[in-house]
Order: sequence, then structure tokens, then C-alpha cells
Amino acid sequence: MTNDAFTAPETTADEWIDVRMTDPEHGEWDVDVVVAGGRVEYVDLRIKPALCGRFVDCLLDDVDKDRAASILHAAASRRGVDLDVDRAGE
Repeated sequence: MTNDAFTAPETTADEWIDVRMTDPEHGEWDVDVVVAGGRVEYVDLRIKPALCGRFVDCLLDDVDKDRAASILHAAASRRGVDLDVDRAGE
């Protein structure tokens, strides 16, 4: 078995997105992690629906505007959502 340990990434912010729980006692989100053989094999992150928008904001804070737009458009496309639709009437 190796002595691999988690450390801060050495690459640029555009290659990583950082997420922090600001108030663990408040239960902003919940993480289940499965560790097997000393390695993380599975991570399940659950976010309260009311906090989802702020969570996405947190993710996108680490990347520039073009990368943020690319992430949002890719996610919307996978869900069949058209981000270019005028939502002024809602």
C-alpha cells in the first residue's frame, strides 16, 4: 500500500474547483465517503435544495467567466435546459 495522502493541488485554479462548508453545525451539505483499501472509492455529496444556488456560485467562484459559462452550458445541455431562453416572463 502507498502512503498517498491528500494535499492541496499543485495545478492552477482552472483545473480544480474548491468547495468549503462554512458552517458544519448548520448542516449546509452532507458527505458520505466510502474508503476501501486506504483509498477513497466513492463520494456522495448531498446539498439542501435551498442552498443549491449558493453551492453552484461557490463552485464557479474559482474559475473565470468563460469557464463558468462553459460549465453551466454543458450541465444545462445534459439536462435538456436551454439557457438562452428569455425568462423575463417568469
